[in-house]
Amino acid sequence: MVASNLYTILVVDDNPNNLFTARALIKEYIDARVVLADTSTKALHELIKQPVDLIILDVHMEKGMDGFELAQIIKSRKKTEHIPIVFLTAACINEEFKKKGFEIGAVDYLTKPIDDFLLINRINVYLKLIEKERTMNIILQEQAEELKRAKDVAEAANEAKDMFLANISHELRTPLNILLGATQITKYHLENDKVLDREEIKMKSKTQIQNCYRLIRLVNNLIDITKIDSSNFALNLSNCNIVEVVEAIVTSVVEYAALKNIKIIFDTDVEEVILACDLDSIERIILNLLSNAIKFTPKDGNIFVNISTINDSIQIRVKDSGIGISEDEQNMIFERFKQVDNLLTRSNEGSGIGLNLVKSLIEMHGGTIQVNSEYLNGSEFIVEMPISKMSNDQITENGPNNIFSNVISKIDIEFSDIYF
Repeated sequence: MVASNLYTILVVDDNPNNLFTARALIKEYIDARVVLADTSTKALHELIKQPVDLIILDVHMEKGMDGFELAQIIKSRKKTEHIPIVFLTAACINEEFKKKGFEIGAVDYLTKPIDDFLLINRINVYLKLIEKERTMNIILQEQAEELKRAKDVAEAANEAKDMFLANISHELRTPLNILLGATQITKYHLENDKVLDREEIKMKSKTQIQNCYRLIRLVNNLIDITKIDSSNFALNLSNCNIVEVVEAIVTSVVEYAALKNIKIIFDTDVEEVILACDLDSIERIILNLLSNAIKFTPKDGNIFVNISTINDSIQIRVKDSGIGISEDEQNMIFERFKQVDNLLTRSNEGSGIGLNLVKSLIEMHGGTIQVNSEYLNGSEFIVEMPISKMSNDQITENGPNNIFSNVISKIDIEFSDIYF
């Protein structure tokens, strides 16, 4: 039996007894709504008033237009042309009438007398076809929506690609222009036997080196995100005291922050937490977060780094007193090639790769990163990683001096887009 309230059947016949009999028969075997009309005019009115799934139509009617004329009108209208029509007649039974009915667009032409069960079976067949059509329409609608979503994703990816190319072009062009300018000035002095000021040469050399570091940093980031995307980036895990590692990294950065009169304050709730981690990745994560904090914190500001444990995880917080991030922009800062500052108006350099890379490295350690921030009221980045150890229980000895010397060689690269 067809499910309840799914279908509406319109029966059109100028004989009240036929209408009564058809409704009783349909209601007995099919759970559908039956609408009756004893004239073609009333039938058209019902079609305007409500959606109809199937029409059972008498051919010969005494008043007004006959069934053929009504069917032609129904099939000529966009709103009703899809409704299947079954002609049911006792008068117009020869082959010419049947041919005309099918030419108009009927799906069936039944003549009386007809067995009740045969009629019900025919109606059920058409209703099942209607149900299949509805299901197919739903599937097509879902596919259309899926295609639209895929199109939106593709357009967003294309937009991200365009922004990436714009950012990368800017990031490449800026240091290259500086390098070219400094080289051209030196070349001019040499070609014209000009006296070269030693301090000026030192200053220009420093600028050239810094911009070389910027290019190295950009290339390193591009290489690493490509490796991560292709699952070719492997962590070199070892058991380390993460507290000692982070403290050494922070200590290494203090004098750089001091160039902007920014104080970095380190605090920890625990003295030792042995954690299996990739030292290079941890250094990169912490240096990137500190670099951003220094970059976006004005002179005489403060940066706080705190370590604590929560359940079976270690939490590293980097909080600054900088410009902060508006709530609607916080969701995008970890997306690749996205920056809070617009390319044309931003006040700080950056490719929009760093935080995305940081997020990937943290996730490879099984951790998470989130940001709490308020515009003009500073930002706090919270890194949380599970405390897990290598099975060999061997702890890598990386004393503060070793870590310090290792980090110093990387600071010039990681801080290369900060101009003090």
